[in-house]
Amino acid sequence: MKASKYNVIVEDPATGGVLLYNSLYGSLTAWSKDEVAIVNRLLAFPDAANGNGDIQQVLREQKHLIEDAVDEMAIIENRKRSGVADSNRLDVIIMPTLDCNFACAYCYETHQASSMSDDTERAIKLWLSHEMPKHTVVLLHWFGGEPLLGFQRVVSITEHATAVALRSGTCCVPHMTTNGFLLDQRRATALTQAGVHNFQITLDGPPDTHDRLRVLKNGRGTFRQVFENVVGLMHVDDRVRVSLRVNFNQGNLHSIPTLLEMFPGDIRSRLRVVYEPIFGRCALSASDNLPSEEISQAMAQYYTIAEQLGYDVVLGLSNLSAGKLVYCYAERDNQVIINYNGDLHKCSVSEFRTEDRVGFIRTDGSLVRDEQKWSLWTDGELFSGACRSCSYLPLCMGGCRKTRLEQRGPGNCCALTPTNASYLLKQIAYGRFPNLVRQCDQPTAANHDKS
Repeated sequence: MKASKYNVIVEDPATGGVLLYNSLYGSLTAWSKDEVAIVNRLLAFPDAANGNGDIQQVLREQKHLIEDAVDEMAIIENRKRSGVADSNRLDVIIMPTLDCNFACAYCYETHQASSMSDDTERAIKLWLSHEMPKHTVVLLHWFGGEPLLGFQRVVSITEHATAVALRSGTCCVPHMTTNGFLLDQRRATALTQAGVHNFQITLDGPPDTHDRLRVLKNGRGTFRQVFENVVGLMHVDDRVRVSLRVNFNQGNLHSIPTLLEMFPGDIRSRLRVVYEPIFGRCALSASDNLPSEEISQAMAQYYTIAEQLGYDVVLGLSNLSAGKLVYCYAERDNQVIINYNGDLHKCSVSEFRTEDRVGFIRTDGSLVRDEQKWSLWTDGELFSGACRSCSYLPLCMGGCRKTRLEQRGPGNCCALTPTNASYLLKQIAYGRFPNLVRQCDQPTAANHDKS
């Protein structure tokens, strides 16, 4: 018997005990102050129960202790390979334009006047008709630029995809990432009728912070119209779900609670809050201007506030989710971004230059892949050396592939994974997110909470 390599111990500040979490198996046990020394001894010497067989049994059941023959790295590697090669799921991101009506201060994209042609729309429909029936689930994602600048293309292609799904028995899940400025009642109604019920819309805090970061090209603020459009969208169709994204740095991080208070209570349960650090240029970068511990502590606190206010906070707990297969969709072989001009790409954080494309779509609806460029995203080394020795590897599965390609390593952003996980575990210890911990049913471990 041996201790798992993926045990994470976090002190329980309320009791002096500890939370023992396993990032590979997702198990979570709470131990009292009096049991900490016994638990630590058993993790160091698994076979030395010395009258503490009940505690040893719980540790084994929760896979904090495992059999010597278990190869945990092989489990993680198999998960990664399964995720990369998964044919059940098809991820399609379509960009009807690279243009945008916003001039956000931190935007990494190079916007250009552009629009999808009839030929490209027809080619995409032909490809979807041929490809969608091969898969169980198709995630159809609209991105840009600002996709609502190509509103008619979005509606037409989405209607086609949902019709193909209906005929073939495939589950099609359309989704849109939009700045929300053009999402008035007319467009919201047309999109929901076409089958788009899932949206991601950004509000970077209340008006005074949002309107410094997210403005129109003429410099005018956008908060009021976006806020009203989000509220109106939620009332168009009860099936609508919105990921309310807040991009933060040192200037707006602590304004998040004010924003959360502004939304009507009757729609909060269908708003999923997502907090993301601004990256890129030093002046606006969250990681360059805020200590990682301040970031992660604030995130944990503000997800807790969101939960108390009635928002959906599932993504706030994603740092503890076990069973992750890949870091992001770009590593999946059955994933593609189709640009307005028919170029194929893998990563959405890109300039989308034709010279960087990984293929293109023909007018007959067939995809031509540059296998050498494509394989950079799906093949090669699964994890870097640093990842292989990290007890948080199952939570990120190797980090951003783009960063690894550019920096020949995971980069410093991976430091947020253990920090965020640690703070979320502490939130559990304080009694927040109680749904993650339940009382153990076994009489021999009556004091041990586990999930």
